[in-house]
Amino acid sequence: MPGTSRYILLLLIILLMTVDCIARGSAREQNDTLDAAHSRDNAVTPSADSSAVIKEKNWSFNGYVKDMQTVIIHKIDGPWVTDNLIHNRNNFKWNISKSFTFCLEERNRFYWGDIMAISPQYADFIAYDNGLVNMSWNIVSGKSYVFNIAIDRVWLDYTHEKFQVTLGRQRINWSQTFVWNPNDIFNTYSYFDFDYEEKPGSDAVRFQYFTSPSSKAEIAVKADKDRKITAAGLYRFNHWKYDFQGIAGVYTQSDLVLGIGWAGQIAKGGFKGEMSFFQPLKNFLDTTAVFLSSIEYDYTFRNSIFIQFEGFYNSNATNSANVLINQFNPGLLNAKNPFLNGFSIFANISYPVTPLISIALAGIYNPSNLMYFILPSFTVSLMNNLDLSLIAQSFQSYDPAIYGSCQTSIFIRLKGSF
Repeated sequence: MPGTSRYILLLLIILLMTVDCIARGSAREQNDTLDAAHSRDNAVTPSADSSAVIKEKNWSFNGYVKDMQTVIIHKIDGPWVTDNLIHNRNNFKWNISKSFTFCLEERNRFYWGDIMAISPQYADFIAYDNGLVNMSWNIVSGKSYVFNIAIDRVWLDYTHEKFQVTLGRQRINWSQTFVWNPNDIFNTYSYFDFDYEEKPGSDAVRFQYFTSPSSKAEIAVKADKDRKITAAGLYRFNHWKYDFQGIAGVYTQSDLVLGIGWAGQIAKGGFKGEMSFFQPLKNFLDTTAVFLSSIEYDYTFRNSIFIQFEGFYNSNATNSANVLINQFNPGLLNAKNPFLNGFSIFANISYPVTPLISIALAGIYNPSNLMYFILPSFTVSLMNNLDLSLIAQSFQSYDPAIYGSCQTSIFIRLKGSF
């Protein structure tokens, strides 16, 4: 409780600073308006086309509210599991000065339904935070509900000419491909967690130096909840109309990691790839190394049909059943083992039927584990900043030992942005 009290106190201080900032900004705008009016009144020969000077805001606030109904079906004639989630996100950014920027982003989630009664550990699953500082709290919970507040972005950024440093919980995005990201060693995420568009962050410090408009060097250091350090460097440059990158560092103080990535075009379509190699430091000369690789190609036709293909290889032989469960909690995912082992193939096709309606169908097949996934979706814009989506995720297997765990989840989501 003492630790939680400190974090709540810190949040209150930040909110008070935010309110003070807004109040000061409003006061400055009001004073600027009065000064402009006073100048116009005292002007001897006012110009007909003169305009008042409008001071631009140095802060922004936005977010969204969602309501999502979930139905989980193991067998069509068996019991269906239903759940509901009300999800609110608030994003605040303050440009303190020309060099300093502060960001605070948090989300509030209220779950209730059958799964809480079926899985008593579900509340702990929701509250899990893999960061050095725990910033996820279950405020209230019961046998059928839980209300969680989590801060997933809180950072201070300093920029001077070609140099930039960011301190705090942030997203360090080194990935190039869409579904699987071998180069994303700081904050691994799951493609199946579609309702978390912002993706998880890391408690880290990040230094960037922009050597040119198309190249940069950076170093990042992250600490997790077990106080294990991940530190790595990246260099990115452009050559032959391709963006190339190389990474090198240490992952959770246990593995040397080396990686490469690229992004360019072939036949007017996007061609991207990533590869990473993890070698344990304790047994550096043995054969326990892990190799991850993903290659993607996407293309948009003249009629706006979009197709996308991605192949992934994972040499890690760790139990795939545990990896599959972790797909639905990004905090539990491991950069060395982000998905099922062996080869996986992803394909996606999407089409905007009208400017307000879009449909998509995606699929994943993993022959090594005899598993496949079918993921259709339908989205309609009801009005400005209000969308309705129907999404399904069907997990199936040819393996009789796994077949009993197969399921189909259907999600109906209403999202309003502000």
